[in-house]
Amino acid sequence: MGILIQNAKIMGGAGSFKAADVAVSDDGIIEKVSSSIRPSSSHERVDASGHVLLPGLVNAHTHAAMSLLRGVGDDLQLFEWLRTCMWPREAKMDGRSILLGTRLALCEMIRSGTTCFNDMYFNMDLVAQATEEAGLRATLGYSMIDRAKSGEGVAFDFEGKGRKELAIAETFAKKIQKKKNPLITSSIAPHAPHTCSKELLEASAKLAGKLGCVLHVHAAETRKELAEVLALTKKGSAARRPIDYLDSCGCLTSRTVLAHGVYASKSEVKLVSSRSSSVAHCPVSNLKLAGGGAAPVPEFLAAGANLSLGTDGAASNNSLDLFQSMKVGAIEQKNFRFDASAVKAEDYLRMATEGGAKALGIRAGKIEKGYLADLVLLDARSPNLVPFSSNAGWLVYSAGPQNVTDVMVQGKWLMRGRKLLTLDEEKIMAEAQKRAEKLG
Repeated sequence: MGILIQNAKIMGGAGSFKAADVAVSDDGIIEKVSSSIRPSSSHERVDASGHVLLPGLVNAHTHAAMSLLRGVGDDLQLFEWLRTCMWPREAKMDGRSILLGTRLALCEMIRSGTTCFNDMYFNMDLVAQATEEAGLRATLGYSMIDRAKSGEGVAFDFEGKGRKELAIAETFAKKIQKKKNPLITSSIAPHAPHTCSKELLEASAKLAGKLGCVLHVHAAETRKELAEVLALTKKGSAARRPIDYLDSCGCLTSRTVLAHGVYASKSEVKLVSSRSSSVAHCPVSNLKLAGGGAAPVPEFLAAGANLSLGTDGAASNNSLDLFQSMKVGAIEQKNFRFDASAVKAEDYLRMATEGGAKALGIRAGKIEKGYLADLVLLDARSPNLVPFSSNAGWLVYSAGPQNVTDVMVQGKWLMRGRKLLTLDEEKIMAEAQKRAEKLG
């Protein structure tokens, strides 16, 4: 049975809104968008009067299972936070922890209008299991690291650890492809240019190309990463910055998602655009961990690079709320640039929808005929959204998860009238609380 959403407000040109009906086919594709559509007996009719209809939000970089570590080590510097809080607890995270952490994250994502996410972590079979249960769309990859512990400097172990990591990543990616679930695709996910050897980065690029996968990697996130990559690449050649170094390893293609991109130079911005790669901008996480800079969003936009938006994990962000990321990202740029016009609200709305879908190679992110019916309804009759203004700023600077009432992925409802339909939210929260307490 198809679905007919009537009397909704959808985004039109120049960031304004227009009234429209949207018809969704029984296989979950948008089949018509018009000012008025005559219903048929085969339609489930949804009266969206007083509601805004958005494309589902796409979280282009996160670590869902880390929701179990929310609130741990707040207000610490990044590497102290990792060393004293994250790594000891992650060492205790068994399969049940990964499953519960992911389920908790999916509850939050659905409630905040996210219909698709791009995730890298470990025990990814369980992340995939939870995602299938919930009915969300996702791109999933096993996060690889072959950096070895050493007394001083940075050393790698590709022949030992690296090859094992690559085998795990390839096995998982092929397993996902073999299942042929239209909602879940795979990625190849080397962790970062300072935690992976050149051999592992090169092998990852070749494997992603062979499998036709997204290549998902952290890049230019921190000053420490920048310094380490410059030091690593200076040996025997001219020093390279992180994104430039990744390109030399074959990692920049049209299927690449670079998480963060805070410390991208002008030449690297142009490089990202010329390679048709995407950047997953994560402003809240970067600010909370005091990264010391703001991603060069206006430069990326001017160069024509594809920008998407991510939350990072709930351990560093404390939230998986992309509405918050849109607002904080936009006002961060305005403040750092001393220019309120440095970016526009519609830029960030596009990052969170169309940009994320493009980064992951998904025909979504727009409310147009032929696009996937990954859709979200927001109640515009809420105090924080009154009075209505027909511009993207009204939504980006005012809306939040509290306004999300209904969520669908490929024509299937995951939330109706603020009630989750595919997940037992109360049970998940209770079990997640107990599991988190065991981690310390």
